[in-house]
Amino acid sequence: MNVSNNDTLSAADPPPASGLLGILICTVDGQIIWAQGIAKQPAVQEAVVALTHAQERRKVFALDGSPPCIAVVLVHEQTRVVVLRAADKRSEDLLFDFVATVPFSAAVLNHFLTNSYDAVSVADAQGVLRFISPTHERWLGLRPGEALGRPAAEILPNSRMSEVVESGKAEIGYPYSPDGVSTRIVSRIPIFQDGKVVGVLGHTLIKGKGPEVVGRMHREVSRLQSEVLRYKNQLHQLRQEPAAVGRLIGDSAPMQRLRQEIQQAAQFDVPVLILGESGVGKELVAKALHELSPRRTHPLVNLNLTALPASLLEAELFGYAPGTFTGSLKAGRSGKFESADAGTVFLDEVGDIPGDFQVKLLRVLEDRVVERLGEHRPRQIDFRLISATHRNMDQLVSTGQFRLDLFYRLAGVTLHVPSLRERVQDVLPLARHFMQQFCQRNNWPLPEMEHEVAPYLAQQPWPGNVRQLRQRIEEALVFSAGKRLTLAHFERNSAGPPTSAPSRHADPAPFSARAPSPPRLLKELEQDAAKQALAFFAGNKKQAAKALGVSRSHLYKLLDPKPPPFPEPTTK
Repeated sequence: MNVSNNDTLSAADPPPASGLLGILICTVDGQIIWAQGIAKQPAVQEAVVALTHAQERRKVFALDGSPPCIAVVLVHEQTRVVVLRAADKRSEDLLFDFVATVPFSAAVLNHFLTNSYDAVSVADAQGVLRFISPTHERWLGLRPGEALGRPAAEILPNSRMSEVVESGKAEIGYPYSPDGVSTRIVSRIPIFQDGKVVGVLGHTLIKGKGPEVVGRMHREVSRLQSEVLRYKNQLHQLRQEPAAVGRLIGDSAPMQRLRQEIQQAAQFDVPVLILGESGVGKELVAKALHELSPRRTHPLVNLNLTALPASLLEAELFGYAPGTFTGSLKAGRSGKFESADAGTVFLDEVGDIPGDFQVKLLRVLEDRVVERLGEHRPRQIDFRLISATHRNMDQLVSTGQFRLDLFYRLAGVTLHVPSLRERVQDVLPLARHFMQQFCQRNNWPLPEMEHEVAPYLAQQPWPGNVRQLRQRIEEALVFSAGKRLTLAHFERNSAGPPTSAPSRHADPAPFSARAPSPPRLLKELEQDAAKQALAFFAGNKKQAAKALGVSRSHLYKLLDPKPPPFPEPTTK
């Protein structure tokens, strides 16, 4: 059976709106029975017959003189019907492709509609139920067909199908409980046709570990919420604690208080005096104050006042005119105060400046005017002064070695940097920080630290504070040759035999037994033992309390002693 050529669709003609290009009917052995459209072209017929011989059900191909085609083969006993459609229209007929190419398509569709694990419901744009699967009917206690034609809101309370029709936005994986008892996971998906929402498909997980799925999803959501909250807190801390403050390692109470004081003092244009022993990191505090201040975009100029002889101190700070003294630069030189104009001057070891220079420094701080040596032209300078000293300023003032009026000019705000003895909990974090820095600088793998090292480090007096700890860590790393860091690497220069550290299973008494030799009050010994145990167990308060044989609440009291509001009862 053939059709005249007048019915043939030319390859040059545009495809119809439906995308149909042609139809061909043939026998199983390839004999053409009927052809329509581009299927009448010999080249297309040859390709289509080859497709039926290969027993393929769907294929995309393009031939010279023909537009790209999708060929879908329908099998009917000894006959093959091939439908040719435009390739760019394939999304409009996927259902046809599915039914035509899957021999068991009816079983697949029936599975989706009758699956006992899932419930399916369909409502039109007016919110009227047009279909509800048997599984859904049984779950809701409905008779077959009872819900059809009725409003979805009447059959499915809080179904939100009408809201999805109005918004056109899908709601995926929402918890749903029509009776307030059993909860299921439901998805509501808008169905579009010609660009408009024509209905809503509801899909509910009924069986097959449904409650377990809900519980698992709830636990997962809770876990994710906890992580998000943790990350928000970390982000908040990072925002509240800039990098300059973050360089001050340690989470002990004194360090937390210091970081807070730095952020408060940095915002105000007042002089700051930093007090603390040598090696505690006063220069890091000064740098943090500058980087957090409104002057951070201008220079920070440092000068250690003990690094220069008194004869050169004035020239270094105030500058000098050309030819002022032998060996001076011909063009003269600006001083530290001029270099720090609009910025910050940091004078380290300010407690050691000679008495005659204190008067000159006081005048500069009061008038903000600098005169270079050998020059009588005053220069107005805008700067903020930060100073530091390891000396006891009260004692220097009381003995007359330091001017009281200069002290008040320097100490607009006073910050105290705690010694390492005052924050034993920070010894181990500092040690790990210095290890990471050293290994990164020397391209070494980070070695492990044996358990006895931590309590050993926590028991040392550290008169050189953080600077001494860093030196000991780096020295031990050098002699460890990149391997495990042991106690022997720290005791190589110690007098006498190495001190053995307790094992984790040892009696807790050695913590207090190894306290420093000078006699102290019992309360102080208990506090030292608590700090040593906490450092030994890397901050784990539960293990530290267990090793000491005390409760965690008592350990907290030892770490942060406060006078009790009432006398503690005595035990018999």
